[in-house]
Amino acid sequence: MRILIVDDHALVRRGLYYVVKEGFPDADVAEAESSAAALEILRTTKPFDLALVDVRMPDLDGLELLRLVKAEWPDVPVIMLSTYENAPYVKRALADGASGYLLKDATPEDLSQAINVAMSGSGNVLSPRVIQNLFDDQDSSNASNGRRSEYSLTQREHDILALLSEGRSNREIAGALYLSEKTVKAHLAAIFRKLGVTNRTQAAMMAVQMGLGPVPGASLVHD
Repeated sequence: MRILIVDDHALVRRGLYYVVKEGFPDADVAEAESSAAALEILRTTKPFDLALVDVRMPDLDGLELLRLVKAEWPDVPVIMLSTYENAPYVKRALADGASGYLLKDATPEDLSQAINVAMSGSGNVLSPRVIQNLFDDQDSSNASNGRRSEYSLTQREHDILALLSEGRSNREIAGALYLSEKTVKAHLAAIFRKLGVTNRTQAAMMAVQMGLGPVPGASLVHD
């Protein structure tokens, strides 16, 4: 079995290497410090059976790498590893074909179980806190669906409006949702049109009426 570990932190990579080798002594384990390096290894060496990928990396984030891997190597299971347990990351990962989403405080036994399940193709393994956040997010979504549908906002527009109401800049919104700033601006233009507003302050006020925020004391950032 060949396993590729992709993480931009050397200590994390090496720690994962030893954990994987402890659970799977016969595994051939390779390491990549970036998404670009991972793609180079995948394209120039023998096929891999599984990849462990960090969600946040500086060159190309792990969710984008996941999408590229599943496009070129659809049969290779990919397990996402992260310190981020928020629902949007998890939903995107699962939608793009991830075989699991584990937090980095998972135990070696958790990781071994996730690898076994991914290799067998019998389902997805999620950390308990990730599962709880998905349930919480669904409850919150159900509660706000009424006002959201009133203005015909998509789920993505709803997420962007919620972050805007917290005083986030376009760059921060893009980073939180793994979008480009250009895409965020396009979504904001659509949101303004649907809400009948012309600026961020008015949009934030509408968000308050919809029950989205803002956090008390938050200031709006103008892009």
